[in-house]
This record gives sequence, structure tokens and C-alpha cells, in this order.
Amino acid sequence: MKVKRYLIKGLLTLTFISGFVSCSGFLDETNYSSQSADEYFQTKTGYEGLINGCYSRLRTIYNSKEYISLGCLGTDICTQNNTIGLSNLNQYPVNYDANEGSVYTMWNNLYAALKDANAAIDRSDKVILLSDDPDGLADDVLEQRVAEAKALRALFLFEIVRNWGQAPLMIHEPLAPVKTAELSDGAQFYTQILSDLEDAIRILPARQAGSDYGRMSASAAKHLRALVYLTRGYESYADSRDFENAYKDAVDVINNSGHKLLEDFQMVHCQSNETNDEIIFSVGFSTGANHNVNNWPKWFLFPYREGWAGLSKDSYYSNDDAAAIPTKFAYLMYDWFKDRRASVTFMSPLNGDPKTSTDGRDTGKNWFQCTGAIEGVFEKGDTVIYFPVPTDSKFKHWSQADKDAVKYKVYNFPTGDPADMSSDDYFKLGYQSTNSNTRAFLPVWKFKDANTVYNENGNASGTRDIYMFRLAETCLIAAEAAVKNNDNINALYYINKVRERAAKNALETGLSLYTGTVTLDDVLDERAMELFAEVPRWNDLQRTRKLAERVLKYNWDTRNIAGGIPTQLTEESFLSKYIRRPIPLTWLNSLSNGQELGNNLGWQ
Repeated sequence: MKVKRYLIKGLLTLTFISGFVSCSGFLDETNYSSQSADEYFQTKTGYEGLINGCYSRLRTIYNSKEYISLGCLGTDICTQNNTIGLSNLNQYPVNYDANEGSVYTMWNNLYAALKDANAAIDRSDKVILLSDDPDGLADDVLEQRVAEAKALRALFLFEIVRNWGQAPLMIHEPLAPVKTAELSDGAQFYTQILSDLEDAIRILPARQAGSDYGRMSASAAKHLRALVYLTRGYESYADSRDFENAYKDAVDVINNSGHKLLEDFQMVHCQSNETNDEIIFSVGFSTGANHNVNNWPKWFLFPYREGWAGLSKDSYYSNDDAAAIPTKFAYLMYDWFKDRRASVTFMSPLNGDPKTSTDGRDTGKNWFQCTGAIEGVFEKGDTVIYFPVPTDSKFKHWSQADKDAVKYKVYNFPTGDPADMSSDDYFKLGYQSTNSNTRAFLPVWKFKDANTVYNENGNASGTRDIYMFRLAETCLIAAEAAVKNNDNINALYYINKVRERAAKNALETGLSLYTGTVTLDDVLDERAMELFAEVPRWNDLQRTRKLAERVLKYNWDTRNIAGGIPTQLTEESFLSKYIRRPIPLTWLNSLSNGQELGNNLGWQ
């Protein structure tokens, strides 16, 4: 198949971003004096800086509220915090259109990253080599850097195709602005992605260690390829062996990469252990200036400083945002006593003990303590909000009389039908608070960071890495591929590998394993509990064609929009519209042939 070269208007200037670091700090900031860009990027220092810029783009994409919103909202396990403000991404209303800002921002971020990866690949043949100059780049190092750039390009292209289905297939650095573009279909995208990953896997080492930790590896590229095969397998243009190939790649990573499941789920997310054998690829941060910018700790914390007496701006809890909140279904799908993951994922007694908490502090206990003393009411450290959770030794359902008898606020743990959030304390707007536009809910704590401090501008100071690929997901990819291959024996084996680990060190034994025939819903349930917010849930539901079914069943907000505006999401509209993101109208309007290109099915 002939692959066309397409340029996008506005992507002329190469943005040189340096200073991306992982735990090992393998990238440093560099300035290139008076040399031209062409001359500079031919040097060892310049080309390494160009590769580092490709990695820096990972932060722009994945450390953003847009990524969290697009990946979490409008799913079965996440909803919005403020239901007075209509969320198009969560509720699929009639006015959700191609002007959606989050969609446009993600589109721009991905194409900016793609531009840099293409530049690194295209400019590689001009790099000065060590064999020609003592200050040049070694041939084998250059070969590896190009392979890394190809693996990153495959990742960016995959994000584009799985979200939009069709788009410009940009595989060269744009050298001049253009006013027109063409759209390539999904089949063309997947051909390029698989070609890039094949090249990367052939060259890259199985794992990256030491000063190279954080770079793309063959195992990371193969994990990605397994997910690529799995995703294409559901499409009309799929290859008949896609599910088989997804399974083979996943099993190869599981058995031969040197990565392994840790014995305890808590240790996977323990901040002091973030560089561990289960992590296949991550986006790196550090304590260095300009590198302590991980925002993830705040995305799942409700605005605690607004409307609750005794809670104020404080580094004890740091910044908050509530970009996405768990649905009732998300809290109730765990067996809190037998499944270790519940106590690690959310605020709990486990996260209130520095010896077992994810961040090594006591801030994750299931009650908020006073950060701003109020004379005669709260002393600093007093309980201000209490969240009874099943693993709390004092757990009970508090009656209104019980609540009235204490000075702090109590939010009962959800009960009853997981699909009905209408009467639970967590999901009531302004309940027991002076802020009528927000909810209080049990926060997600597995991303919390001991190094964050409160900033007035809202920026976090997190230093934890963002996990992109880890071996537990590889096991679940294998399980899903086995389901699609009608290989129930191996579907059971790989889904239960994850399940068995979830039971380790739980408060009680006896977590049930899967028996009988494994279904897609089983795999989606397990992905939800194991990978909550680590992977884009929207894409999981989109890939498996389960989005409308599960969202309408478990996300109460989608079916009960504030103001009486009905959701447009149905089984039919999902397949005829919401299965793809809209191509941003702002981008289309910037082209002279934008009207000719049109948009994805169902979008105007």
C-alpha cells in the first residue's frame, strides 16, 4: 500500500524541547549557540537533544487534564464532579460537537509530538558519526535512537487512529506550511504503526536500565504492538490473525522480557518503589527544577478547600481538581476485604499508615484533617470530613442522628444498586457543604505524591512517574485476545494471574477466581479494578464496542443530566457517531480544503 506524505498547516517550526528526565536523569537541558538548526541537529549533542524533545512530548500529552478527561469521563467507572456545569465528554448531549476544546487540544498535542518524532527520524541520515569525527555519535547509538523515535511515532499514531479513525498520516517532518491536507484511513495508519514497531523491536534492547531507564525498549514496543493488534482486531479492516498476534506478543513480553508481576499490588504503586520490575514504560519526572511537574496527584482530589469549615489551602493535601471522579460502580466492584487493590487505590486505613501508604505519609487516611483551625470548633489535625470505608474498624452506616451528633461531616460509603447514584452521600451536590456546585467523594490515592506542595496557580509539584505500560495490563491484553480467539483455557489463566496477585496481603483470604467461560465483560471489570485511571477507559470501552452498554448501565450522570437535557448516547448513536472523536472544527477551518474533507460519521 502506498503511504502518502501529508503536511499539516502550522507545523513548520521544529519545537526543540529538552530537559525530559526519568528517575535516572538521562536527559539534560542544552542550548545551541549560533548554529543553524540544520547544523546543530547533525551534532551528537543536537541530535540527542532532538530525541530528548520527543520524550518531552510525552509529558505534554499524558500529563494534561485533557488526557484525563478524554480517557476517563463518559465511562462506566468515572464521571464528572460538578453536574451543574454540563460536561460534553461525560454526558454526550446534543451540543457536544466538533468544537470541543479538549478534543482539539489533544489533537494538537499529538501532532506536535508526531512532528518532533518525524524530525528525529528524517534528520538521522545527516548526523555526524563517531567513525567520521571523534565528537560524533556512535553508529549503534544512532540506530537505537532512531528505533526509539519510531516506537514513539507508533505510539502517537496509535493514539490518533484509535480516537479519530482517520486523520492526516504525517510521517515526515513538515518543512513548509501548507493550506491543505488529506485524510488517511485507519488501515493505512495501522500499516505504518506496525512497520515502525517492527523496526523498533528489531533494534532496541529488551529492557532499558541504568542511565537509559525511561527510554523505549523492545518490550515496551511489543506491549504496544499487542495492544495495536488487539485494537485493530475489532475493526472492519482487521487482519484475520490480529487477535492471535496480540496474544503472541503479550505472552512473549510476559515470559521473555524480564518484567514480572510484583508480589503485592501495593508495592506497584509505592512511591519509593516506582522503578520496579512490573513497569515496562513510564513518563519520567524528578525532583529537579522544571521536572517536578506531574499533575496526576490533583486530578482525583475534590476541591477540599472550598465549602468545608476547617479545610484550607495547604500542602498537606496539596492542589485539587477533580477532573474525574469514580462512579458508584467503581467503588462497589471491589471486594474490599479480599482484594488488596481497593485499599491501595482509594483513601483507606492502609493509605493512612506511612508504612503501607502509596506516598509514605499518613495523608491518605479515610478522613480529612483540619488544616485551618477554627477557634472553638476545630483544632489543627481534628477530623473535618470522615469517609467510613469497609476496611475501617469503625465502619458502619451513619444515620442522620449519628451525623448530627458529631461536629465533622460524614459521607457514607455507597450502598445498593451500583447503577443508581441518586441518593448516595458521595454524589449529592453541595451536601453538607457551602459549595453548592461540587461533590465530596472518596478520593483516588494510588497516584498521590509525597513531594507535592500547594501552589496558588494550580500547578502541582509531583515527581512520580506516570506508568504507561505495566505487566499486569500485558496479562489482561493476553486474556482479552484469548477470549477473542475462543481460547478459554488461556483467558482463564491470564486473567487469574492478575486476580491472584490482587488477593495477596488482603485483609481476608478467599478472593474468588474466574471459572467457566471468560467474557469481555469479565476482562473489562478486571481492567477497571487493576488499571483504574492508568489507562484510558474510554478507549477500552470503545475498542470492545461496549461503551454505550456499560455507560448507560453504570454512569448514572449520563442518563440524568442537570437541566433536563437528555443524553444522545444510545447503542445506535455510539456506532454511528460516538465511536470516534470529532475531527476538530478549528483545524478544519484553518485549511483551504477543510470543507471538502468533512468530518467523522455523525459529527458536523
